Amino acid sequence: MANLSLKIITKNIFKLLDYSGLTDIMFANVLGISEKQLRLVKSNEAEFNIDNINKAAEFFAVSINKINSEEIEIDVCFREKLALKHKNNIEYYSLLETRPTLRHAIRFTLLENSNFKSNGFTIGEIRDLFLEQKWNFTSGYISTGMARNNDLIEIASKKIIKGKEVNVYKPRKTI
Repeated sequence: MANLSLKIITKNIFKLLDYSGLTDIMFANVLGISEKQLRLVKSNEAEFNIDNINKAAEFFAVSINKINSEEIEIDVCFREKLALKHKNNIEYYSLLETRPTLRHAIRFTLLENSNFKSNGFTIGEIRDLFLEQKWNFTSGYISTGMARNNDLIEIASKKIIKGKEVNVYKPRKTI
């Protein structure tokens, strides 16, 4: 077995967490640690122990060798595949059936939508797209999320709906 690198393992666990759509609180509960402890690990002020790493590998259904790889490849459908993998484990499945984080919804649903890519969406249209997935985000929360995820989303234009000017969002153009 190759030497284990805690730095690589930690980076990959957080990448898997991002792709899973779980909140930090949910993941801390999976690992059996406090949210504060998870924040300390994220800020490099603490480290995962071997039990945390094994529990993460079990939850993400990934081998320690894969988590220890310099470049870990994760499918954009990781959350859905993970839910299928855990369909008989109510503890894990219930976490994956709840609404994901808004950033996850933006990255893996909104940014993958071809209509959004070509035409852009208003907040109402984004909300409708998420509701199709059974993810009930309020319009205000989505609006705040658009501003916070300006590394991914930009205001492409404005239009008038029912006498009000609204933003039309599109994926941020990469250079």
